[in-house]
Amino acid sequence: MTQQASILIVDDESGILDTLRILLRKEGYEVTTAQGGKAGLEQIRSGNHDIVLTDVRMPQVTGLDILQAAKEQDTMTPVILMTAQASLQTAISAVNAGAFYYVQKPFSNDELLAILRRACEYRQIRVENKQLKADIRRREKPTVTRPLGKSRRFLDVLKLGELVGPTPPC
Repeated sequence: MTQQASILIVDDESGILDTLRILLRKEGYEVTTAQGGKAGLEQIRSGNHDIVLTDVRMPQVTGLDILQAAKEQDTMTPVILMTAQASLQTAISAVNAGAFYYVQKPFSNDELLAILRRACEYRQIRVENKQLKADIRRREKPTVTRPLGKSRRFLDVLKLGELVGPTPPC
């Protein structure tokens, strides 16, 4: 992305939020934090974030709930799930629900930054792809031009042509 991505971090532990906010801002990312799942849902609904980084296990609203809300808001948003208690079942659920990545705590700063760079590239490619497809559809859109002429006989011939045009040959 030409400008650094905006990242929403959702976690119920303020220490992790502070640490990640400092790290990611030093790297040039625009960072928003939300303490807890409910605050995370509010941020998703009110803001437009390029990437969501969320803890899996939080009281009341889980990381999978955050993932679902982020995907409903924008299907192109990569959501990265973090967890201290990784289980195969949770990882499978996360991937099936559309998680971009599933990382186990504790992770190194370099590992997280590499994952975020890939998420940025992924989002950039998806956004660009969507724009290019829209451009192609707009360019390929047939421009229907009606022949000039307003006489009654001429309009009758046009109607007849439109009527028999789609008829397959005998």
